[in-house]
Amino acid sequence: MDTVIGRTGGKVILTIHFTAFNFMIGILSDNKSLGEVTSKIKRLKQTLVDNGFSLGKLIPVLFTDNGGEFSNVSGFELNLEAEKETGVFYCHPYYSCEKGKIEKNHTLFRDIVPKGKYFDKFSQETVNLIFSHVNAIKREIFKGKSPYDLFTFPIHRSLLLFLEFLVFLRKRLSNLLNF
Repeated sequence: MDTVIGRTGGKVILTIHFTAFNFMIGILSDNKSLGEVTSKIKRLKQTLVDNGFSLGKLIPVLFTDNGGEFSNVSGFELNLEAEKETGVFYCHPYYSCEKGKIEKNHTLFRDIVPKGKYFDKFSQETVNLIFSHVNAIKREIFKGKSPYDLFTFPIHRSLLLFLEFLVFLRKRLSNLLNF
């Protein structure tokens, strides 16, 4: 889990990385405050539960940096009934190699949205489109498969439909996620 910053004080993108598949989602946030990030995660958890899924089953461990926006450990580790469902692992400062795949996906994101571009005029649909491109890139490490290919193989397709990721599916775009 990480944040991508467009400009100081502006909108940011909270990124959540499904490490087993190198699949990443982005959630547009008004800022990178602790309250905003915790609120987005709680909303994601509620939406997952409402549709028969849980964050802990999808992401047993959240890797993140020690930024202030991630300091609410219980807000990330506990489910809506205040039971532990996932763990939080804080990487060492200045050791981006400890979460290398998320950083690689951020590099792919920056290929589409160069550093210095503001996110203030972005919509969640824009973010979905960007991450559909990031997740559609075939990777040599996965023998020519994309993160989307890996994610949809073991995970039921209804999860993708539920999250309404903008993905390439039979040469057309699916519905857009509205966070």
